[in-house]
Amino acid sequence: MTTLSIRKANKEELQTLIDYEMQAYAITVQGRDNYIDASTGRPTAGDFNRYGAIEIITATNAPAAMNQVQEKIDQGFRLYTGAMYALHVTPVFLKFYLVKSEALQAEDAKQIAKEVEAKYTAEIDAHNERAFAQEAQALKAEEAAVAAQLKREDEARAAQDFEKRVRERMRGSKVGAK
Repeated sequence: MTTLSIRKANKEELQTLIDYEMQAYAITVQGRDNYIDASTGRPTAGDFNRYGAIEIITATNAPAAMNQVQEKIDQGFRLYTGAMYALHVTPVFLKFYLVKSEALQAEDAKQIAKEVEAKYTAEIDAHNERAFAQEAQALKAEEAAVAAQLKREDEARAAQDFEKRVRERMRGSKVGAK
């Protein structure tokens, strides 16, 4: 059995976890994106993401899509030009990917940092509770072993005392028999 020790929050470890989440955030589409599954060739819904630096604009015609894109650009968004998500245009469906404004990304970053810190703190607390439970179990086992040893010693002493009383009684009966 591995002995657990108490963990304390480490600022560098927490910052590393936040940095990992922010790296994932930078290339994540917020909400649920649909994509074509390579193995089946069918449209498939991706995972739902609470936070993502990228948003999707979908529409069934070009004027509606362009109006939505223009509204987002007016709010500080910019067109996504990376290689992970491509503009998707068919006669009945258009999909654009836009990167959120710096202000929106900063708000998301604050929320992500809060959530990562809360999760990190909860993990440390849970670990420390397991360490406490393990230590309590070990102490109980030690105390039970000591109690068992004392009980054996008491029983041995009681047996010796009993034997001593029996011998004294037998000696007394020998003396009375003469």
